[in-house]
Amino acid sequence: MGDGGEKVKLHVYDLTNGMARSLSPMLLGRQIDGVWHTGVVVGGVEYFFGGGVHRCVAGQTPFGTPMKVEDLGETHIPKEMREEMLADLSRRFTAEAYNLITNNCNHFSSAWSELLTGSPIPQQYTGQAQEILNSPIGGARGGQMLLPMMSAMEQQLGGATAAGFGQQPGGR
Repeated sequence: MGDGGEKVKLHVYDLTNGMARSLSPMLLGRQIDGVWHTGVVVGGVEYFFGGGVHRCVAGQTPFGTPMKVEDLGETHIPKEMREEMLADLSRRFTAEAYNLITNNCNHFSSAWSELLTGSPIPQQYTGQAQEILNSPIGGARGGQMLLPMMSAMEQQLGGATAAGFGQQPGGR
C-alpha cells in the first residue's frame, strides 16, 4: 500500500446479540447467525446508515463491538473528495427513505464501499432481509414476526445514533 491508498474495512454487527442464532430455527425453520448491521471504516472513521448517514470514531458506534471485521480493499480517493461523495450518497440514505428490504444500513455500506473501492460488500449482508422474506416460513409467520423486529432494532439504534453519535471525529 505504498502508493498512498487507505484501507477500507467492513464492521459487521449482530443486532440481536446472538438471539437470531438461537431463535431462527424456530421462527424460520433454519438457523441464521445474526441479523446484520454493517458500517464502513476508512481513515479511522466508521460510516453507517441509521436514521440518516452517520460517522464516528471507528469501533465506537452504539452497536457495540463488531462481530466480524472484513477487508474491503483500499481507496485512493482523497478525503475532501470522499466528503463530497458522501454528501451525494446521503441524499439517497435518509430516515424517510429507509426500507428494510431495499434501502437499509447494509445497502448504504455496499454503495459506500463501491464508491470507495469499486466493489460492493458481500451479498450475504445486503440480501439477508429478502432471503428471510423468501424463506419457506419467512413469507408466513416467521418473516412476519422477524422482519418487523429487525427493522425496529435497527431504527431504535439509529435513533440513538442520530441523537448522540453522529459527530465527526476531530471536531469537524
